[in-house]
Amino acid sequence: VPPGWTYEHDMELGQFLYDHSEKKLQCVDCTKEHINSIEVSSQMEDSGAAHLTDNLTYTFWESSGPPGQHWVRLNMKKGAIVKRLWLILDGQSSSYVPRRVAVYGGTPSRLQHLRTVLINENSYQNVCILRDMKTHMPVLEIRFLECRDQGFNVRLQGIKIMSFWEWDLVLNADMFQPARLVRYPLLEGVDADMLYRRAVLIQRFVQLLESVLCYLIPLSEDSIGTFNALR
Repeated sequence: VPPGWTYEHDMELGQFLYDHSEKKLQCVDCTKEHINSIEVSSQMEDSGAAHLTDNLTYTFWESSGPPGQHWVRLNMKKGAIVKRLWLILDGQSSSYVPRRVAVYGGTPSRLQHLRTVLINENSYQNVCILRDMKTHMPVLEIRFLECRDQGFNVRLQGIKIMSFWEWDLVLNADMFQPARLVRYPLLEGVDADMLYRRAVLIQRFVQLLESVLCYLIPLSEDSIGTFNALR
């Protein structure tokens, strides 16, 4: 910990990072801005890939072919990093709803497995299948391994992503210019390199915390003691 540094300094530095970075991620849907094109394994007539991004609730993409060979490929614009990727399910017919999905990413010739998701049987709307990517992936491919009720084809109302440009969140010492620190009195006068190193530490901590939050199971009794232990 730097000399004279307090918890309040960390709070103010965290607020600075939020004000200059995280607010750029508040866009609800970046699908059309950050995706170059969408390819699909197959499609039914009048139920093509274009319906995946038309934001209409009465249209959908439907595959046409043998089970286990359906996929949707997202060709991302250069520099786009995905924060969240959702499938918008069409729950009108259970056998068309995907049950098990795998996500791959990388270059077209070298896709790597990122995550396999088992979709909850009670999910009939938006399902997040990928989150918090750290690097740009030129291609994201969603492979539908299995449908409910041994269904043959997949039907989706759409897809949705929240993403950002990799250059929006570049953390460097130049962020901490005196003119930017006017509204942060505890940070004024502190060496920019020191602020940068502390910011990197905070960012690493946040990433570690987010990676384990999903494993924290709340206790049955909601008491102030339980909250304080977690805090």
